[in-house]
Amino acid sequence: MKTLRSAICVVLLLCAGSALVIAGSWTQLANPAPQAVGPLLQLRDGRILAHSDQLGNANVWYILTPSITGSYVAGTWSGPYAMQAGYSPFFFSSAVLLDGKTIIIEGGEYNLNVAVWTNLGAIGTLTPFGGITFTANPPPPGWTTIGDAQSVVLENGKYLQANCCTKQTAIFFNPGWTPTANVLAQRNEESAYTALPDGRVLMVDVQANTNCGNSTKSSEFYSYSTDTWTCGPQVPIQLWQQSDQDLGAAVLFFAGGTHPLGAVMQFGGNVVATAVFDIASNTWAVGPTPPNGLNQADGPAALEPNGLVLAMLSPGLFNSGCQFVEYDPITNILATIVNSPQCPADSSYEGHLMILPTGQIASVSFDTQIYVYDPSPPVYPGVQPSITSFPSSVCKGTVITCLSGGKNYQVCGTQLNGLSETNAYGDDYQAATNYPLIRFTDPNTLNVYYAWTHGDTNHSIAPGNPSCTLYDLPPIIPVTGTGITYNMEVVVNGIASNPPAQVTIFP
Repeated sequence: MKTLRSAICVVLLLCAGSALVIAGSWTQLANPAPQAVGPLLQLRDGRILAHSDQLGNANVWYILTPSITGSYVAGTWSGPYAMQAGYSPFFFSSAVLLDGKTIIIEGGEYNLNVAVWTNLGAIGTLTPFGGITFTANPPPPGWTTIGDAQSVVLENGKYLQANCCTKQTAIFFNPGWTPTANVLAQRNEESAYTALPDGRVLMVDVQANTNCGNSTKSSEFYSYSTDTWTCGPQVPIQLWQQSDQDLGAAVLFFAGGTHPLGAVMQFGGNVVATAVFDIASNTWAVGPTPPNGLNQADGPAALEPNGLVLAMLSPGLFNSGCQFVEYDPITNILATIVNSPQCPADSSYEGHLMILPTGQIASVSFDTQIYVYDPSPPVYPGVQPSITSFPSSVCKGTVITCLSGGKNYQVCGTQLNGLSETNAYGDDYQAATNYPLIRFTDPNTLNVYYAWTHGDTNHSIAPGNPSCTLYDLPPIIPVTGTGITYNMEVVVNGIASNPPAQVTIFP
C-alpha cells in the first residue's frame, strides 16, 4: 500500500523544445500536460493517453498528439475525457486491446482519494484519430475487490486480470468476464505478470506459498491453453519484505549472450537486490546489487531499443531520493545514469516510464511536466519487425472509386508484436506497447502520419513470430490525383521495420 502524494518539487534543468538530441540525455516536453498526470498508454493511432493522477482530477484522461514531424517533445494536448461518475482511481490495471479501439481500466487501490481496493472498472472506446468515450465495466462475477492488481494481454489477445486480495483471476474478452484458475500463492497482492515468448505468464510470488515448497521465494507460471498455474523455480533471494510486501518491476529483455531465449530482470521491492530469470534453463540467478542502497518498492522500468533496461529506483520504502539506472544484460552490470529533473525529489513509486514510437522513453512523475529520455544507439540486432506483405497502392476514400474507404488494409510480417511488453511497474500499473503501429513518412517534407491499427491476428512475442494487422489511413494525410508515395514502417516498442516499404496513396 502506498500513501497519497501531497506535493511535488521538480527543478527544471533542461530547455523545452531543444532541437539538440544527445543519447543518454533528457528533454522536457515543450507543452506541459493540462493537469498533473501519471500512467501513460500507447494508442493505436500513434497518440499517447495520459491519466490525470493524484494531484489532478483522477476521473479524466488527456491525449498527447505528436507534431507533424512526429515529435512527442513538440506534441500538443487534447481532452479531458472523463470516466463514469464515481470512478477516480489511483494504482489500477490498464491495457489497450487488440481491436485497437478498446482501452480497459480496472480497479484501483484508491478511489475518490480513499483506500478502498475498488472493484470498479471502465471501458474506453476510442474514435480513431478522435476522442474517447468511457462506460462502466462491471467486475468479474462475485468479485468485491480488484484494487492495485496486475493484468496482462495474453498471446491469444485476451486480457487476464488478477484480484488483489484473493487467489482469483479472470479473463476479459469483450464484452464480458470468464473466471479462470486461482493462483497457487495465498493471494495475488503485490505480485505482477510478465509475458514470456512461449505464451506463458511469469509471476514472482509476494506471499509465502504453501503449494510451491512453502517458500517465500516462489514463482509461478500461467498457461492460458490449459488454464492452470504451476510452480516455477525458486528465486535465490527473497525480493520483498513481510512488512510491506512491495515488489519492483520485471522486464523481459532480448535474447542474446548467455540468454539465448531471453530473460527477465526482476527488481526487488523494499530490498536492495535483483534477480534474473533465464528462460532457456528455467532458473533464477542473483542479479546485480543496486548501488547506494537503492531499491524499487513499486516503480517503473522499460526496455530500451538498444537492449538496456532503464529503471527508476529510490532508497527504502516510498522515500524520496530517486535515481535512474540502466541494466546491461550482456555485462550483468547495473549502473546509475544521468537523472531527469524528477530526481532526486521523488520516490520510485511516483514514476512512470513508457517507450514512445520514436524509440525515446517518456517519464512522468505525477506532474504536468513530462521528460523524454534518448537511449544510446544502435538498435539491438535482430529485434526489428519485418514486413513481408502489404498493398503497395491504397486509396484514402475521398473519391467514389475508392471502394475500401481508406480502411482495413492488411500488413503482414514477423515480430510485429515485438519481443517484450517493454514497459513494467510493480503490480500497480500496466502500459505494455507490444503491438504494431503503422507510420507513413513523406520523403520530401519528412512529415509523419500514423495510421490506426487494429484486428491483429495474434499477440505473440516469440522471436520470428508471423502475424498481420489491419490499418485505416489517417484523414489528415495529404494525397494528390496522381498519388503520393510514402515510406511506410511498422513500429513496435519504439523499433521500426527497416527498410521502409513504399506505398502510393491515392485520393
